[in-house]
Amino acid sequence: MTGWPYARRRAALESLFAGRRLQVPLTLCPSTTAPATARGWLEWTAAGLEGLCFMRLDEPYVRGARSWRKYKVRATADAIVGAVTGSLAAPRTVLPGRYDAACRLQYTGRSS
Repeated sequence: MTGWPYARRRAALESLFAGRRLQVPLTLCPSTTAPATARGWLEWTAAGLEGLCFMRLDEPYVRGARSWRKYKVRATADAIVGAVTGSLAAPRTVLPGRYDAACRLQYTGRSS
């Protein structure tokens, strides 16, 4: 199936969900080609929606490559966990960091 275009793979997945009546905890993310519908989804940012992913309908899956694009509705930044307080099994606080231009890990804040 990986050689199939996305539209065909998506249709097969939707058929699987419908045919087997799959339900929670399995969830099929919504999909649309209608710009008005996608704009409506962007109103869900208060509920934690980070953004929308876009894929070309005619592209096959390419292992190790990201052919999709993401439209983020809020500014985000990637960070790494530099340290934790408490134990690793039950951390109390996560201390994230980002590397600066000199490749030094710089503390950027903490979770609570």
